[in-house]
Amino acid sequence: NDTYLEGEVVNDSYPMDKFSIPRREYREWLHINYKRDYTIKTYILLFFTFSIAGWLWEVSLHLFSDGIFVNRGTLFGPWLPIYGWGGVLILILFKPFRKKPWLTFLLSALICGTIEYGTAWYLETFKHMRWWDYTGYFLNIDGRVCLEGLLFFGLGGCGFTYIAAPILDNLYRKIALPIQSIACIVLILFFLIDNIYSHNHPNTGHGITDYQTYKDTYTIKERMIYNV
Repeated sequence: NDTYLEGEVVNDSYPMDKFSIPRREYREWLHINYKRDYTIKTYILLFFTFSIAGWLWEVSLHLFSDGIFVNRGTLFGPWLPIYGWGGVLILILFKPFRKKPWLTFLLSALICGTIEYGTAWYLETFKHMRWWDYTGYFLNIDGRVCLEGLLFFGLGGCGFTYIAAPILDNLYRKIALPIQSIACIVLILFFLIDNIYSHNHPNTGHGITDYQTYKDTYTIKERMIYNV
């Protein structure tokens, strides 16, 4: 029933504008533009989203491995800022390299590993406690970072850059600007209160800061073996 297929095709091109049946309109269910720029409000919301996601990740690991709930981190709120700072810094510092995923992977591992090592050194030096310990892990440095963690950070950095951040930005843009502003202010306020209180009363306890005990116990057993 299509007369345009009977000799009126010009230069092997079908005249779509004359087709009697309208074309179906297609919608992209997922639009990811990882080259985009982000606003200050988006960076703030991404920081807290990544921080909460990191907290959920570590809490879930302890929950499934040990069967107990452990509030991970030095703070008392449901966030681990090391994940938030890592994710935001990756988006800001490595924007010129987004066209090269392999370079984003390496740089993400480097910046997150540096943050993790520096944070561990600060906590051990000034708080005299350990919130994590990779002693015994393959290619660890002073028990503060290890190769396994760096690979995880590299993959996570790519996931933040190319998938999570653009999708979250699309969701944030659907929120009215006044609500965005209120959310940022409330989150920052609670975060500051948590930091001020935790500075003198850090979150400690079983599964949080007892790594030093495990390390000391291991050292004692090791000495006993060598003495025998």
